[in-house]
Amino acid sequence: MNPRIFQFNGKRIVLGKKTYLMGILNVTPDSFSDGGRYVGVETAIRHAASLVTSGVDFIDIGAESTRPGYQPVAVDDEWARLGPVIQAVRKKFPEIAISVDTQKAEIAHRAIQSGADIINDVGGALGDSRMLATVGASQAGYIMMYNREPVAHVEMSDLVQQFQRRIQEAHEAGISAERILVDPGLGFAYGLEENWRVLRDLEHLKGLGAGILVGPSRKRFLGAITGADPAQRDWATASIASLVVGVGMDVVRVHEGAGVRQALLVADRWWRHA
Repeated sequence: MNPRIFQFNGKRIVLGKKTYLMGILNVTPDSFSDGGRYVGVETAIRHAASLVTSGVDFIDIGAESTRPGYQPVAVDDEWARLGPVIQAVRKKFPEIAISVDTQKAEIAHRAIQSGADIINDVGGALGDSRMLATVGASQAGYIMMYNREPVAHVEMSDLVQQFQRRIQEAHEAGISAERILVDPGLGFAYGLEENWRVLRDLEHLKGLGAGILVGPSRKRFLGAITGADPAQRDWATASIASLVVGVGMDVVRVHEGAGVRQALLVADRWWRHA
């Protein structure tokens, strides 16, 4: 059996041998757990350095909050926050893979031109009709998140069918399955309890032909059971990270890297014998 691959900008990583870690670098004033902490190039670079030291494989840079009730940011405002940070991170850490969290095709285009390797589209190819063509015209990787108005009940078949449609559209736009990670969108498209249902059924996403990213970090459904504020939910996040390794997830996206990296090393040793 051929190994599963995730490729982006000429780089290839083999999936399944270890769990990869994506560290979040928010350069927004209003993100739900760390808004305002890393605004500006100097503070952003310091946090990027801490993520690299903690052992992340990717840094995901975002300049528009997608917390509940967020206000969309104009393209030029988003880019003013984002552009200098992408360039600074690329210069400081030339080997790290850079992902950019955006729903806008124009931002994706500028980011790719500035050295981004991956576009993390929380709109899931639905927020901007030009996104797939923009990514398809490049060699960037593409993270496709499941997103819609939150509902009280969701069937895993709904996620699978939507991903199948979007992946086919991505193929038609020139994005091969090896360039795609799917993200079930924890905290975005469901009520609190439905997040747990989706987590228990994640293995149903394994037949899509793409890698799978899970983003549980500091989400409200963890706060609902721990009673902890967002910035204090990293242990709960590490617990979820360890659990999803057992069902073969490929990438975990988190705010805090060091603790989750340790959790993943242990989980990989247990589940993958890595």
